Amino acid sequence: MDKLFNSRWFVRIMAFFIALMLFAAVNQENLGSPSLLPPANDVSYTLEDVELEVHYNEDRYELIDQPETVRVQLEGSQVALAIFQASFSQSYEVFVDATEETEGEHAIAIQTRGFPSDLTVSVVPQVARIELQEKETRSLPVRVELMNTDGIEEGYTEGSPVVTPVNVDVTAGRDIVEQVAEAKVFVDMDGASETVDDEYPVRLFNELGDEMELSPEPAFVNVNVPVTSPNTLVPVRMMREGEMPDGLAIDEVTIEPSEVTVYGPADELEEVEFVESEPVSLEEIEESGDVDVPLTVPDEMERVEPEEVTASVSVEDEEERTFPNVPITITGEGSNENVTFSEASTVTVTAYGSSARLERMNPSDIQAYADVSEEDNGEADVPIEFNGPSHIRFEAEENQVSLSIEESTP
Repeated sequence: MDKLFNSRWFVRIMAFFIALMLFAAVNQENLGSPSLLPPANDVSYTLEDVELEVHYNEDRYELIDQPETVRVQLEGSQVALAIFQASFSQSYEVFVDATEETEGEHAIAIQTRGFPSDLTVSVVPQVARIELQEKETRSLPVRVELMNTDGIEEGYTEGSPVVTPVNVDVTAGRDIVEQVAEAKVFVDMDGASETVDDEYPVRLFNELGDEMELSPEPAFVNVNVPVTSPNTLVPVRMMREGEMPDGLAIDEVTIEPSEVTVYGPADELEEVEFVESEPVSLEEIEESGDVDVPLTVPDEMERVEPEEVTASVSVEDEEERTFPNVPITITGEGSNENVTFSEASTVTVTAYGSSARLERMNPSDIQAYADVSEEDNGEADVPIEFNGPSHIRFEAEENQVSLSIEESTP
């Protein structure tokens, strides 16, 4: 029917037909023959459950009470009613004008508009009783309710949610605003394996837990819920590259924090014993001070927190101390090899460092060794390498040792 009424040709045909009926009704005596149309006596037609519109200051007041519908009685000729039903049935309005009214109860005459002028319109009831209440605005904190937390990926845990903004405003009539007990958002955590960060609608509830049909401002808030993967706490190992400037030595290095948290798969975490720093260039350290050092993320791990540490470096003048007759250890020999020293099996070592570190050293703190894992059978001159306390460098009187490598007899 809507398509027909919207058709220009249908309206024209209906208008022609109605005009023809009116012409026949008015001129039936002049036509000299009885009319086929009924006499043009007034008839009535009732519109039931007509919606009552209330016009009021919506910025300042809330409409608390009103009659939802009224009954409208129409009287007029059958032709006029037919025209109304065909053309005007969706264009009328029944309303009360309360735009100048203030807070309180009011009895206001019901008005109509949009009805044809040749119809008599009466409304039952003729007066509508309405109630206006001044609007109030109340600010409420938003509470986050996490749902299905048991469904978070195994080994992962949720953190405390952060809401932005933390409060929402509710504007309504005074009595209605007072009924609002809390503002909530609901976040489904089922299957979460990473931080949840999204916008969620705010819902309002009264003290009984019933949801209220009110719109807060803003209607949506951002919720960030950290989801933490399995983790472990491990120490930090500071890596170094290069040599200290001539005449200087590191006396002490303090790392803060000394332990950091590594996040990653639970089955891989057991293999992580420490976290290394990015290499610190010793050539750039000329005095005591603090250095911010980024950390490397171990293989298979997700991240390290914090991402960097502060190394407090104490620098002093370099001293030296000589240790004679340090035994040389052979490493890397095969099970079927026999390695013997062609010359002395000891070496004189000079240690360089701060005076305090050198004073604490014992000969047993120095490990001198020769690695023969890459050597062939026969006579070989193998470099001497050293292990010892941190921040000490070593020099030997002889940089290499002569060895004889032979295949052992069964």
